[in-house]
Amino acid sequence: MAAVKAPEFRGAHRLGCRLELFRRILLAAVSLVIASAPCAADELRPWPAEAVPVLALSQLDGPGIDLAEFRGAPVIVHFFATWCAPCIEEMASLNALAAVGKGSPAILAVSVGEVDARVRNFFRDRPVAFPILLDRDRGAMKTWQVEGLPTSFVLDRGLRPAFKAAEPLDWTSPSVAAVLAALPSTPPKNNRGEKETPP
Repeated sequence: MAAVKAPEFRGAHRLGCRLELFRRILLAAVSLVIASAPCAADELRPWPAEAVPVLALSQLDGPGIDLAEFRGAPVIVHFFATWCAPCIEEMASLNALAAVGKGSPAILAVSVGEVDARVRNFFRDRPVAFPILLDRDRGAMKTWQVEGLPTSFVLDRGLRPAFKAAEPLDWTSPSVAAVLAALPSTPPKNNRGEKETPP
């Protein structure tokens, strides 16, 4: 006796199409998340900019600071916000790097788009050994083309572009320490072949 095929319930075809569409959307979303996920931590990549942007900002509870004042030493320019959870952990890492003292890069941390009182309260409980600059109107963030927080830039002794990290780093890790140690140990020479000195 031939088997009797059960009648297909009404709307089954449409349901199948919807399930297939949902499956495709889900796969696309997973692929997007994977593609947009931050790179592995402890990764500094070459920064291909032709020149370092200007940076002259007010300092939290202190005089203004101009990046040009730091020529002659490697510099880390770190953009952050106090509401950014990964930034909080990285700030402790930067402070540990600053504690190394002689030979470690100068560090300039730039608070993006926050009121002074909020930043002041944040660092009252988490003091650091480097200047905190205030990018109140996000002008510096735009000039430096920062797309997300935290973002860090490493400049060589001539204040030229060296490396960039668009994800949190452990600044005391061996891989990062090796990159920083590989920066030239002497200031660049000027057109007359003389070593440049800080102004």
